[in-house]
Parts: sequence; structure tokens; C-alpha cells
Amino acid sequence: MWLQREANGYEKNNSEGQWHPSVCTRAHLICMTAIRNPKTKTVLRITGVDIVLRLHPADRALLRDLAKVQIISGELAARHHYAHLKGGAERSLERLARAGILASKTLYVTHLPPQRVYQFASQDIARAYGGRLPVTGAKRNDLHELLTSQIFFACGRPDDFRLADRLTHEEVVAMGELRPDAVFTDPATGEMVLVESDSGHYTKSQVGKKMATWRAHGFERQVWAQPNTRTSAVIPTSATVTLHRF
Repeated sequence: MWLQREANGYEKNNSEGQWHPSVCTRAHLICMTAIRNPKTKTVLRITGVDIVLRLHPADRALLRDLAKVQIISGELAARHHYAHLKGGAERSLERLARAGILASKTLYVTHLPPQRVYQFASQDIARAYGGRLPVTGAKRNDLHELLTSQIFFACGRPDDFRLADRLTHEEVVAMGELRPDAVFTDPATGEMVLVESDSGHYTKSQVGKKMATWRAHGFERQVWAQPNTRTSAVIPTSATVTLHRF
């Protein structure tokens, strides 16, 4: 067993044919996420809101995670950031919205009750925390983005979790020119894990092409997400492919 360093910063375990980031590369990937923790007065200067605000540790944890995933539901915030509050997350999230830090909207999914989802209120606020605003359209809707966020939490909030827009050109080439929705490192094995969300629109052939291409380039570890209320293409799971239905 031996590791071969490639130009893109990954090491290939030639006995397994899988890609691993080197120790220095893994640290570099964490730095690339550039998550920041700005002072409250700096944040309020950006928002321009005249308000007395204290950001609690739970608020800052939420904003750090939001900088990584770009969109979070009220339910996720209640479970992962404000579980210690008897009243749940709503009042805390509303307080951040009044301060101009968060913006919210309602996500409607067939056969599910409406969900309140949150993102940074502006690109300037997002940048202050090292994040970005989600870019949605015909092919990337809010449900798709939320599924990716749910994988982040289901996988233990990985330190080096990066969305597709943070991947370098070299990394995308190494993945067979098929950009996953996110990547992170399995801390137990050092393997790169590719994350893909299907909001219910993929065909069987599209799923097969992505899985086969990534495997052919040495990326066996994959985590997929689908909504549990829609008839979706079958994701063939295995020891290296996991499916979450939310």
C-alpha cells in the first residue's frame, strides 16, 4: 500500500484506488472555507440596523454553520443550535432577522407542512461570516439546497464541508468534470466523500452516470439525499454509498 500525490493535492491509495487528501491538504481545505466570526459591532455596521444586540454562543454556532451551507431550516436550527431553549429556535431566529443578519422565507413541499428557511440577509453579511447567498433557479431550488444542508448535519457537521461553488477547477477535473453538490473528509478514514442531492428530478440514467463517473475517478464514498415525499430515481446503496431521505 502506498500513496501517490497528484497535482490537485489529493493522494491516491493505489491498493484501493480511492482518493484521500494529504494532511497538509486537509488543513488547506479547512482554511479554504474561510469561516469567520466577526464582532457584533462590525455586523451591525454592515446591516445598518440601530439595535442593541448580543450574539450568544448558539447564535454564533448557527451563523458559522450557515456560512458553510447557505440555507438552514428552522427545524434544523432548533435541533442543532437551540435545543437548550424551551421555546425552540423561533425567537432567536426572529431576533437575528430584526438585526438584519438573517432573511427568511417559506418553503413549500408537496405533502409536507410549510417550512421556514433562513439565509443571510445580504451578500455583504454572508461575506462577513465567510459565506455566500444560495443561488437557485430552474435546476437548483430551495429544496435541493436544504437537502444538502441536511446532509451536513446528518454527517456530523464536518469541519471541511464545502459546497460546489468552493471547489477548485482542478478538483472538478479530478472528479471527472462532474461537480458534486458538496464534499467533505471522513475523519475516520481520511477519504473524500462526495455529496449529491436529488430533489426528485433525476432520472435513473443521470444517477448512474454520476455514480459511475465518480467511481471511475476513484471517488467511491458518496452520500446522497432525496425527499421522502416524492417518487425519485432509485439510488443503489452499498458499503460506500449512503442515501438519506429527509
